[in-house]
Amino acid sequence: MNRKILIEEIAPGKIPGVEVELFQPQNTGHDTYFEWTPCSLIVEMGSSQISGGFLEAWHHAPVFQQVESHIHPEMFYFFSGTAIMLFADVKDGAVDPNSIQIVRIPNRTQIIISAGKAHFVAVAEGNEPVGIVVVSPKMEAPRLDLPFTVEGVTE
Repeated sequence: MNRKILIEEIAPGKIPGVEVELFQPQNTGHDTYFEWTPCSLIVEMGSSQISGGFLEAWHHAPVFQQVESHIHPEMFYFFSGTAIMLFADVKDGAVDPNSIQIVRIPNRTQIIISAGKAHFVAVAEGNEPVGIVVVSPKMEAPRLDLPFTVEGVTE
């Protein structure tokens, strides 16, 4: 069984358990050869073993069959491309099918995904790859199967 879910624009308060900051041009500082854009969302990590990495995702149909969740929060900085990403809640060890949301995330967006909030790796909406810096404590990424295949649609 498949379920189609409308892809919505991400916004602060749109997804329970996910903090969002959409960067505005006035947040940047310019100099002769660089631009600095500070991030205002702060997260308290549950471990002192923090790592980070660069995630690059390519265009792919927004079709999802699994999610992952973590025991600590994760922080994502989207710096290129437009991403499509799925989020859901987990109740009693299973994905709550009524909580599934799919959102469009523009570049220059910071999000913090709360501990326990289910999500999956973003896909690029267009032909430009999505570039993301991910910061998180060292931790496992257990996966759960969705109760059905989920397809993000625009109409």
